[in-house]
Amino acid sequence: MAVNLSGTGVPTGTNVEVKIEIHTHLRISAYVAKQKANLSLALHCGQSFCVEDPVLQVGQRICWLVPVWLSTPQGGRQTKIGEFAVDAQTGEVMEAGERCQTFKQIANALLLTLADVHTA
Repeated sequence: MAVNLSGTGVPTGTNVEVKIEIHTHLRISAYVAKQKANLSLALHCGQSFCVEDPVLQVGQRICWLVPVWLSTPQGGRQTKIGEFAVDAQTGEVMEAGERCQTFKQIANALLLTLADVHTA
């Protein structure tokens, strides 16, 4: 978990202690979140994508962030192009349709760039 402090001045040599406690029951495991992200990719994006293990994000909603990578048959996993957010309580893949459109646009641009590099 990352914590960003902004708007406060912390003098050099000062000891800082930060303690965050959140008590909740996660109904969706990291494994299930990864499965749901894979299903969304298969249904809405196509087969040129793969996912990595999720990271738990605590914010307004507690959700799993599942990294999405462009993957080609020839080159395997190429580059991270975004992430799905999967609600850790309900299992909803948030904004799946919109994110898939964005993933496809990014993937097409990257694949065109890769094709130009290989033909040059």
